[in-house]
Amino acid sequence: MNMMKKIVGVVCLLLSSLALGQDKSEAAATSGPVTVCHATGGTSGGTPSDVVSECEKRDIARLFLIAGNTKAALQMLCNTKEARATFHDDYQDGHNWIKADVPVKCLRAVGVDTK
Repeated sequence: MNMMKKIVGVVCLLLSSLALGQDKSEAAATSGPVTVCHATGGTSGGTPSDVVSECEKRDIARLFLIAGNTKAALQMLCNTKEARATFHDDYQDGHNWIKADVPVKCLRAVGVDTK
């Protein structure tokens, strides 16, 4: 009798772990395609650590979006090199590029209050 309880307990644990695994894979599938960050590929130019850093910013933005925090996702995306270049948030002082503390132009364009 004691052995039967153990077998039933193990079967229940296996079935519940299978059900949880299926839920997670369905959630991942609905969140869209996921691109893994690689230090050797990705955006052109920059060092491998820059490429990973930019990719990690996009991954963090995706996590904020999945968690329902749209404002934080937009703030993270506006801090990528691509967004800063597109909205001209960084400026040039002679030959030096100055990185703005807050990407105001990008944030305003996507409707995020910058105050």
